[in-house]
Amino acid sequence: MSPRRIVIVNLTRFGDLLQTSPAIAALRASHPEAAITVVAEKNFADVCDGIPGVGRVHRLDLDRLGALLLEGGDALLESYRYVEDVLAELRAERFELALNFSSSRMTAVFMGLLGVPDTRGWAMTPDGMRVIRHPWARLFATMCLNRRVATFNLVDYYRAMAGGGAGSRGLAYEVDAGAHAAAAGLLGAVAAGERVVALQLGASRASRQWPAEAFAELARRLTRSGHRVVLVGGGGDRPLARAVGVAAGGGVVDACGRTNVAELGALLARADALVTGDTGPMHMAVAVGTPVVALFFGPASPFDTGPYGSDHVLLHTGAPCAPCNHTVTCLNPFCRDEITPELVERAVRARLARDWNALAAAARAEDRVRVYRTGFDAQGLHRCEAVGAPPARREDALRWAYRATWMAELLGVAPPAARATGLDTAGFAALAALAHQGVALGGRLAAAAAGADPALAEIERLGREIEILDQTLAVHGHTHDETEVLTQMFRFGKENLEGDDVPALAGEIERLYRSLAFEAELMSGLLDGRVGRERTSDADLHQRP
Repeated sequence: MSPRRIVIVNLTRFGDLLQTSPAIAALRASHPEAAITVVAEKNFADVCDGIPGVGRVHRLDLDRLGALLLEGGDALLESYRYVEDVLAELRAERFELALNFSSSRMTAVFMGLLGVPDTRGWAMTPDGMRVIRHPWARLFATMCLNRRVATFNLVDYYRAMAGGGAGSRGLAYEVDAGAHAAAAGLLGAVAAGERVVALQLGASRASRQWPAEAFAELARRLTRSGHRVVLVGGGGDRPLARAVGVAAGGGVVDACGRTNVAELGALLARADALVTGDTGPMHMAVAVGTPVVALFFGPASPFDTGPYGSDHVLLHTGAPCAPCNHTVTCLNPFCRDEITPELVERAVRARLARDWNALAAAARAEDRVRVYRTGFDAQGLHRCEAVGAPPARREDALRWAYRATWMAELLGVAPPAARATGLDTAGFAALAALAHQGVALGGRLAAAAAGADPALAEIERLGREIEILDQTLAVHGHTHDETEVLTQMFRFGKENLEGDDVPALAGEIERLYRSLAFEAELMSGLLDGRVGRERTSDADLHQRP
């Protein structure tokens, strides 16, 4: 039966909320009669008011909750009451489907307390164990730990979890007439033929922010060539905007801190291009149909959080440590300086003219920065296509092979022709051999548990062998980093096993090992030029919930 009450929990920033819009559109298409509620963090929830298909927005005040917890004492009771009130209000809605797009232990507990029958994403079992329900949610969690070989855009994970599968439906945000009028007043009259280029100056972290002097030099170049430059950002970016405006020599429109969310969307809709880091306004520009030239360095990666649409231009630092870990504070963020104003100006000019040959020429002249053009593959999944044929790297080959493997595993898509990459695939071959041991153990466990009189001693012995094998698999993944994606995905799958039906659990265990063997063999075959072995059993694997 189609769910009639759906809740989406996304307690991240406003760019991530915009990235849920294709999933919401997929839910609306599949369940046209359903009421869709979004639970969002209060500071960023206003963006949900412009996302089509959202029926109601519940604004969760995490700042208040955090302050109460830090205060302690009697405030702890008030924090408890606040959480209880929120849960009571949401439980009263009697949701039938819940999607948790926030991959955190806090939201896992929240979803466990909410108790929606069909919950996808991070959740909590009644006995307090974290689980990640839905294979695309587990893959997303896996790739967050292995971002150097990130395979899919965040939006495609969201869409798949929503049941919409893959698709090229873009981000969506509806700008009202009042916001359009305010943006027109900020921008002023634009001469015929004058191109407007917006510059998003700020970022959530310094390591994500292009230097002010680089923005100033880019603004000088663009204004001298007749472009209208408008600076966008939040109130906290005002000092940065003043510095950039002065260094640029004037002639720029400073809109930083002068727009609300809707007015920012309207302003970006009037621009011909936006230059930005990996920011929320980048996703807003995409949602209102404005081309983006995006700069990726530090912890930002174009492959998982890049602009979800066609023909956006991405410049990615070639630093060997990119993308750096979110938990690491870099003391020498040199990668921000590798993307020069000259390169960005060439990319902007090429994108405005849709001159892909000029973009390729700019890419070929670079030895420290990679240039990508966004688009969609035959299955409707987002992809970043390298421009200018840069030299292949180890992570490029692994990313390609992992993408093909997961599309075969989760979507049933036939693998592409193998490539002779020159990578050592011994780690994948050894992993496949270990997985086949697990298949055999799982089969023996199922046999021991079958019938009216299960062999308890044999079940216990096999359980110990499986535990030792799983420890061996974990060590293998840590010592052969190219296989870590597969072993981590396997571990998440094992963590998801629930219940006390031993025969059923044995069957699930055997299936997980069989999947791991298939994935390792396919990766090996794709990377060393051989054809991966076809699956001969477990035909319903691609349909697993």
